[in-house]
Amino acid sequence: MSAIGRIFLILNLILAAVFLGFAANQLSQNTNVTASLAAERQAHESTKTTTGEQISTLTTQVNQLRTDMSALRDDHNQEQALAKRNGLELNEEKAANAQLRGEITGIKESLAGYNSTIASLTSQKDRLVTEKTEAFAGRDAAVSEKGKADAARRTAEEALQSAKGKITDLEVSVNDAKKDASALDTELKALYVVTNHPRIGTPQPLIEGAVVIVNNSIAPGLIAINKGSNDQVKRGYVFDVFQGTTYKGRAKVETVHDNTCSAVMIMPAPGTSVAQGDRVTTQL
Repeated sequence: MSAIGRIFLILNLILAAVFLGFAANQLSQNTNVTASLAAERQAHESTKTTTGEQISTLTTQVNQLRTDMSALRDDHNQEQALAKRNGLELNEEKAANAQLRGEITGIKESLAGYNSTIASLTSQKDRLVTEKTEAFAGRDAAVSEKGKADAARRTAEEALQSAKGKITDLEVSVNDAKKDASALDTELKALYVVTNHPRIGTPQPLIEGAVVIVNNSIAPGLIAINKGSNDQVKRGYVFDVFQGTTYKGRAKVETVHDNTCSAVMIMPAPGTSVAQGDRVTTQL
């Protein structure tokens, strides 16, 4: 065998050995790769299972998040609508508040006027209360005066009734006195004829009346008669005073007024006293 053949043989052997080593190495690596692949496959399956569970969980969470996002979006829309509505209401409230402020200003001004009016009304009320109190006091005084007036009126009516009775009695007495006076006049005339004695007093017309006032503080006494110049009474006239059939004396006129006259008692009858209501005449 030639050297070249031996060289090729040695090269072949070396290449074969290298190939065998390479093959063994590749086989060993392939075994390791297969084991690694199996382990990787098992790990992949485990990871796949875990990942599937995580994906399922995440999917559930994503769906929940989507649901929550939708709810939040709805809430956001509602909040936006509410905010918009609140903004409109706020604007309305601001406008209403501005209007209310204007009204409050007007109310304050009105209250100031009301306070002034209330003060005036209070003053008027106090004055009216005072006037009312005074009016009640005046009413009570008027009621009291009315009671007194009513009592005085009743007393006056009683006195009037009594006076009417007395007047009736006096009229009867006057009529009787006239009759007696007529008889006495006849007797006096006869007496004057028999004795030739003139009548006492000055010539005077027939005037008849009554005594209205008697004053005995000055002797022999003063009287007021309800006849005056309108009844032809003159100063110096003489009145005879009587009551019924009782002759009380003679009075001479000193002062004459329109409807009354004053006379001085010049011949009081002993044992008698002139009183209010006695009758008088100028021709007894």
